[in-house]
Amino acid sequence: MNKTRWTTTLISALLLLASPSANARKWTLQECIDYALAHNIQLRRNLLSRQSAHEDVLQSKAELLPSLTASTSQNVSYNPFPESGRQQVANGYVEMTTDKVYYNGSYAVSFDWTIWNGNQNRMKIQQNQLTEQQAELDSAITANSIQEQIAQIYVQILYTHEALKVNRQSLEYSQANEQRGKEMVEVGQFSQADFAQLSAQRASDEYNVVAQESNLRDYTRQLKQILQLTDDGEDFEVSIPDNVTGDALAEIPGLQPSIPMRSPPVPNSASSASPSRVANSVYGWPRPAASRPSPCRVASPPMSRR
Repeated sequence: MNKTRWTTTLISALLLLASPSANARKWTLQECIDYALAHNIQLRRNLLSRQSAHEDVLQSKAELLPSLTASTSQNVSYNPFPESGRQQVANGYVEMTTDKVYYNGSYAVSFDWTIWNGNQNRMKIQQNQLTEQQAELDSAITANSIQEQIAQIYVQILYTHEALKVNRQSLEYSQANEQRGKEMVEVGQFSQADFAQLSAQRASDEYNVVAQESNLRDYTRQLKQILQLTDDGEDFEVSIPDNVTGDALAEIPGLQPSIPMRSPPVPNSASSASPSRVANSVYGWPRPAASRPSPCRVASPPMSRR
């Protein structure tokens, strides 16, 4: 007897855990918005674009600074059987030494600095800054649009849920009236025509209930699609408040117009025709006997006449 009772209790617990309503999560409006802002693919793409534009701004600013490059090369070789050596006289004796290990190295340092190139570098900084601002605006507009869509569909779900409750209550009244009319027809106090009207009203209320249930499932599907929830096995339910306040029915503010992208004031084609100044210098060790450190030189290309 105890074994049978224990088995029944275990089966009931497993059925309760496997019930969809037990693991169903009810999403509030704020949870939907937070989830969309954190996991929306378009928003993440805009964030990457904004970060890339910021890196372009830093790179263009770094190009204003001089660049210094250093390089070195080391080489060691070993020859156990050299063909020649060095001879020297010490204290009346001739000594011969041979080198089996050879070592050589080279060092080089180069310096490069663009002094002026027709103001192209500063125009590039301004252009990259405008691109970064445009990426920030696009990200903000996308976030506002997603929040607006979520709020609209969420309010539609609230409206549909309330309408479904009203239609179900109306269906209960129609079914009660139809049952009462049937009883009155059986006792001869109600005509068949009047009873047919009650039946038609009940059928109309049943249709309204089915239509509102379909609308509720459709709005829930749209909200799940905006949140980009791909797990079909997860139960998705919207948290319905007990009393819908005026804040839920308030008008949603519209989005601000986007700021158009503006071009830099100085075009690149005009700056490319201007003269430029570039300073560079290269030093290296070891140097041949006839070589000398190359002095710093300034190159000035000829201006193109139009």
